[in-house]
Amino acid sequence: MKVLIACGGTGGHLFPGLAVAEMLATRRHEVKLLVSEKAVDQAALANSAITVRSVSAVGYTGATGLVRFCVRLARAVGDCLEECRQFEPDAVLGMGGFTSAPAVLAAGWRRRGVKLIHESNAVPGKANRWSGKVADHIAVGVPDCARFFGRKPVTVTGTPIRQTLRQGKVAGAHERLGLDPQRLTILVMGGSQGAQAVNAAVVAALPGLTDWKERTQFVHLSGPRDEATVRAAYETNGFKVNVLNFCSAMELPYSAADLVIARSGAATLTELAVFGLPAILLPYPHAAGNHQWHNAKVFERSGAARIAEPVTELPATLRGLLTDAGARAGMAQAARTLAVTDAAERIADLVETYAN
Repeated sequence: MKVLIACGGTGGHLFPGLAVAEMLATRRHEVKLLVSEKAVDQAALANSAITVRSVSAVGYTGATGLVRFCVRLARAVGDCLEECRQFEPDAVLGMGGFTSAPAVLAAGWRRRGVKLIHESNAVPGKANRWSGKVADHIAVGVPDCARFFGRKPVTVTGTPIRQTLRQGKVAGAHERLGLDPQRLTILVMGGSQGAQAVNAAVVAALPGLTDWKERTQFVHLSGPRDEATVRAAYETNGFKVNVLNFCSAMELPYSAADLVIARSGAATLTELAVFGLPAILLPYPHAAGNHQWHNAKVFERSGAARIAEPVTELPATLRGLLTDAGARAGMAQAARTLAVTDAAERIADLVETYAN
């Protein structure tokens, strides 16, 4: 088969799409990725063997940016129509986000190939709510999401993760990250591009944790904007840290971590479950449909995570978990019960079934 996968814009859409692409490629199908023009997409796919094309879509940011959005959407649909004409896909898979909708729409207009979408979150975003109306089948990461798609056929698949992450923890991660294996390691991450609010919350918590600075260390994925500021804050407060503005080998920080402070995007939570990591979650409050909060509640109900909301609760929550190894162990076990490692296979099966 020929399969066109539209993903990108954020790591939460890009990496699941790449995981499905890699799975389909191992089954000898011809796969092509449609991604955004953002630097995060280009950096993440720099070493990929999958064929990639960038399209000019942008996300909808409200009425003030409506004209720019419409112009870029029309251009992106045109790019996708041309891609469907040249590539002639048997299936088009949209992974959500602003690169997904133009591809699904173009496939519908050309009446070329079966149309599928995947929604990772507990509440679908705008692109998938719209794309779901024209899709032939919908795959979802969690059962809570199925109700949003009416009478459309829905399959619960989980959220795909990259092959390098599916095997879980790897040996030598502390050494490769320049860390001490005898210290408790706290991983801080705000998504593939970092999050200024997460960075600020952790930096604000450091002065209250000085009695832990000889027993803990941090890996902090800051994003490029805050890298220097974040590094300076750790140095000022005397903490051992490895600050990274981006990490393409996430198996290393996940393998070294004992506790994670993170946003609650679906891809992040899926990876935390596979690695069995207890987490303090800081849901992004402006996510569409407040989906990060709903994602976080799934993990909180299972006992795998604590939600620091408002964010001022972070220092007390962090200190509580640092002092309670039993609580961390229980959360880690609960996280493992939520792990789905074969989501890429399940989605590949759906693509093959519907395309045939």
